[in-house]
Amino acid sequence: MGLLRRRKTLLSASSDNTKRILLLASLRQGCGNAATASRIAYEIQTSTKFTVDCVSVDTPDTESGSLATSIRRYSAVLALHVYRAGNILTSIYNDEQIDLPPLILIFAGTDLHSCEPKWISTLEYIIPRASSLVCFSYEWKKYVETEYKNYLTSKITVIPQSVLLSPFIFEQLPITMDKKAIIWTGEIRPVKDPIFAMEFLSCLNNNEYRLFLVGYENDKALGEQLRSAYSHLNVTFIGGQSQSFVHTLMRTSFAYINTSINEGMCLAMLEAMTLGIPVLARRNTGNTSIIKHRKTGFIFDTPDEAAQCLVELDSSNELRHELIQQAEKYVKKYHNISNETKAYRNLLLSLIK
Repeated sequence: MGLLRRRKTLLSASSDNTKRILLLASLRQGCGNAATASRIAYEIQTSTKFTVDCVSVDTPDTESGSLATSIRRYSAVLALHVYRAGNILTSIYNDEQIDLPPLILIFAGTDLHSCEPKWISTLEYIIPRASSLVCFSYEWKKYVETEYKNYLTSKITVIPQSVLLSPFIFEQLPITMDKKAIIWTGEIRPVKDPIFAMEFLSCLNNNEYRLFLVGYENDKALGEQLRSAYSHLNVTFIGGQSQSFVHTLMRTSFAYINTSINEGMCLAMLEAMTLGIPVLARRNTGNTSIIKHRKTGFIFDTPDEAAQCLVELDSSNELRHELIQQAEKYVKKYHNISNETKAYRNLLLSLIK
């Protein structure tokens, strides 16, 4: 969408009277937060007269100083991932500063379910300084209200992730689709637990399926572990790919599997549901907020249970069709981009004077 531009360009704000919104997020290639940031920026710019600058939090040591000198030119700040963005903002949003733009903190996922002990002080410092907080689900809202009840000074708004598919371009896949394809997507890092997906495949008693692991390597050691483990299995590890490639693979797949230890709200899973691909999802807070077992997909706890779900899906065309139909209806109703756009627009308008 052309919104994820370089920092140097972003801070050269124009001299006109256009209100500018700063959106801080991780913008590294293949990161779910980057896709979310791009979509939110697109929604704001198409529904308001605001200009949105997306700025990376991936190099805070070199960028926090220049941000401190430029932040007052913005009418509001959207911070996606309360720790990563908050870590940059703590030196700016202090008690001595005045006339700072309203701050909206968006809980992204790992800042909730995988919060490291060293992150806590940053969250406890920045949360009270926010003008508004956003969670993707009511389950995570309840968690924040419980975990940070002594630090909440502003309202929490629930704004579910939505799906914005680019115009579909069918790509010629450089892989052989000789078996029923099970697609797994995500960054190769421990919280996504791709090893679980390998264990799931080993629980299947036949040779009819092939598992495709798609994602950039965030953890090199885990990537090496995967490569050394799958040589004897029907597994293809194809690394990070374009959105068009992933969606083409999804459209030709038999099922999508999510094996994350936990999730904020999995965008790729919502995309699979939109594209009519049955979803198998590991039980965690983010996944169960989307998937209702045997209604909009399957929920499992163990690799063996995941394999049983796949076999059940494969044994009944009627069940498969029903899951696809109900999942598509669910996403259309509860993850509608128009609703998400309206929610962020109204939130900004309520805070900007």
